[in-house]
Amino acid sequence: MVMTNNPAERVQEVRDLRQEITGIEAADQQEVIFRETSPPRRKATLYSMVTGEPIKVPTYLLERTLAKRLPNGKYMFTARQAEAPRYKRGEVKCFLHPDSAEQSILAEIGLQGIVCDTANLASIHSKRIHGLHRHKNEWAALQEHLTDQKENEDREQQRQQLEATLSIARAAGALDSDEQPTRRKNRPVQGKE
Repeated sequence: MVMTNNPAERVQEVRDLRQEITGIEAADQQEVIFRETSPPRRKATLYSMVTGEPIKVPTYLLERTLAKRLPNGKYMFTARQAEAPRYKRGEVKCFLHPDSAEQSILAEIGLQGIVCDTANLASIHSKRIHGLHRHKNEWAALQEHLTDQKENEDREQQRQQLEATLSIARAAGALDSDEQPTRRKNRPVQGKE
């Protein structure tokens, strides 16, 4: 096997070599060490075996990251792009992107000056996760504003329903237009005094 200059591919080759060791018990295979004596502090690209998305990983975390497995037992990441599925970039914009649909709301709450150029998130879920992790305070302010807006809409709808109900009751003669409903007088129950 030819060792490559790509640090991620070297770590993956070591992972695969460790599996090929025969004649040694599985517990003892962990004692076999392949290690660079002074790896430089840099990042290498790995590819998701689910989506093909490229991610940057520090070289000191490569061995641990490449060892991760999916629930079906297959490896979660690879260092070779050809082994991963083709990555399709998303088209969902960050809520702070200048062209996002949330810009009018951000202007209302005073966040229009904060910008994020991320425009290739995979889904609305990815947008939420991106907001929670990359723009924690701004995301919280937006969510609080949206929650307040929803509560105000709910209160207004309840008020309108109450008005409609009272209007129907007045029309039916159950209420006078200026009076509240009157309570029935307590009548004694027959047989009890």
